[in-house]
Amino acid sequence: MKDTIIRNEKLTVYTNAFGAELKGVEMNGIEYLWQGGIDTYPRTSPTLFPVMGRFLSDTYYVGDKDYQMQLNGFALDSNFEITCLKDDSVTFTLLPNERTRKSYPFEFALHVTYTVKDNALIVHHKVENKGDAPLPFCIGSHTAYKWPLMPEDQPEDYFLRFEKEETLDSFNPFGWTQRFVEGKIRPLSHDLFANYTRSLKDIQSEWIELACHKHDHAVRIHRSQYPFLAIWTMPTPNAALICLEPSTSVHPGNHPSLHLEDRDGALVLAPGETFDNEFMVEFR
Repeated sequence: MKDTIIRNEKLTVYTNAFGAELKGVEMNGIEYLWQGGIDTYPRTSPTLFPVMGRFLSDTYYVGDKDYQMQLNGFALDSNFEITCLKDDSVTFTLLPNERTRKSYPFEFALHVTYTVKDNALIVHHKVENKGDAPLPFCIGSHTAYKWPLMPEDQPEDYFLRFEKEETLDSFNPFGWTQRFVEGKIRPLSHDLFANYTRSLKDIQSEWIELACHKHDHAVRIHRSQYPFLAIWTMPTPNAALICLEPSTSVHPGNHPSLHLEDRDGALVLAPGETFDNEFMVEFR
């Protein structure tokens, strides 16, 4: 499927209707997104809906009926339609079909819009309940950034910078927790991910930045409308990527229920109701 390009005088952004996925973000000759690798992580930035993470045995319930839901939902492997295209913006839309109804028996419309503005990319998620029953869902972006960004850098040259002083514990899908940051700076290394994903909640900072000690290039994510942040890579140095994933939810957390609406951060839309949120990523 051919990439759709949006751009302005600073950014060139490549997107694809399969998974409503970002495929590249270029500025001043620098590519900021991981470009995929067969032996590591083959994707770049798919949309995750209607679940983040997975259910035990990939089974969940709507009422008392069981359904199968794949890891991170079906949107990442769905063909979206381009419903609006401008020079600096594109909207992808996914509606229910035979495949989605087998795992998610709800009437919905999912719209993902990418817009470039100056040196920033705005990611807009809109979910509409088109049915007559409550619509439970989670949504987020599984975006992989190059780590290290520049060929002369090492992974240990990088860190996460928080806007505000934070005291945060990270957790993973298996109940493991550990202090992640005290203050504004969290140094990065691949060893940090030996216990899988590092997920955060109760974040006070409006933005979080992936930055380097050696230069001023950075990625700053303004995520205040998305209460969770999942951070993931493989614990091996040849995985030259780090996923920073603003989301409404991550995994069951303290609610290991097999009902989607019970997951930490899950949202439920009444019939006719709409979810309308966005986050912004600045590049420098």
